[in-house]
Amino acid sequence: MKLRTLLVAGALLTACEPEKKCDDPGHACTWAGVAGEFGFNGDGLHRLDTKLYWTMDMKFAADGTPWFIDWNNHLVRKVLPDGKVKTVVGWVDPIFPGDGSQDELTPDGALGTDVQLNHPTDLAQLSDGTMLVMAWHNHKLRKIDKDTERVSIACGAGAGFSGDGSMAKGALLKQPKALEVDAQDNIYILDQQNFRVRKISASGVISTIVGNGMQVSAGDNGPALMASLFLEAGSNPEPSGGLALRDGKLYISETLAHRIRVVDLTTNVITTVAGNGTGGFADGAVLEARFDNPRDIEFGPDGRLYVADTDNNRIRAIDFAAGTVSTVAGTGELGLDEKDDLLATATKLKRPFAIEFDPAGNLYISDTINSRILRVAK
Repeated sequence: MKLRTLLVAGALLTACEPEKKCDDPGHACTWAGVAGEFGFNGDGLHRLDTKLYWTMDMKFAADGTPWFIDWNNHLVRKVLPDGKVKTVVGWVDPIFPGDGSQDELTPDGALGTDVQLNHPTDLAQLSDGTMLVMAWHNHKLRKIDKDTERVSIACGAGAGFSGDGSMAKGALLKQPKALEVDAQDNIYILDQQNFRVRKISASGVISTIVGNGMQVSAGDNGPALMASLFLEAGSNPEPSGGLALRDGKLYISETLAHRIRVVDLTTNVITTVAGNGTGGFADGAVLEARFDNPRDIEFGPDGRLYVADTDNNRIRAIDFAAGTVSTVAGTGELGLDEKDDLLATATKLKRPFAIEFDPAGNLYISDTINSRILRVAK
């Protein structure tokens, strides 16, 4: 072990940092956050000394920089090359229901720290390096300039449903939760409380491609526009659902239906590819497996589709070639271990909401209620 000494507000703090951590394949260690503690202790601290308040998502930018969402602090933050954390967008205590600076509506955008984020949920990046953040409770999709870090609104003029066939900036969304971007810079949005998936073309026009607006799970083996999605709703729901793209297919994590569905973007037909529709836990054959309120989904470098199986306190992997679902992290027990560097499958999680992979193929878990990001070595 080596000691890292920090000077914070005139006081010396000493923290332990192993010289090597999680190098053994399949082992899990805390990568960011003070595990089990939530709060806010400012910027400029090492990622392992930075308190977070429920982690929600992260994204490795094209230049390798890790960005992450500090959900209940209402912040988008990133980790600098020296390992220190910097806030890019948001106030720590937003004044609801405002959105902050009106400069977001100008061509240059607003300073990120003048923007009042209300529970952001997802991150993605366009081919030019622009970072996208889903401002879930603001009912907006925001853009962050990669050079100036100024913020502007890409979609969302308020809560509701409207705008299809028109420019996205004036459209209405209702708690849009998840994001995906394809190679042509088309943006896919899971519009949670509208129970739809919407698409913003590279030219900026929005349309609905999945969902009829009904909160129920139905429509398999038929047109995606006639299908319905079962996602959380009401006055204070949790973020619900997830999206992933691969080979011309859009995968949807349908949280309240406890299953994963896919839309063939050529035929526009929707089908179920994993989960039997009953909440619970079971590994095994894809259509017999059971999930419990699954959320974020991401394809791993091994070609499997990874699932943040939130209420099973596990991360699962779907192997479509083998037709099976298996557990890759989490014991199923809600909790926090006293030590790091256990096998991921022997590591307790506490309602993980999201997953991500770095360029080297290591898995990162937003271990949400433990207020940390966990790294699992490849």
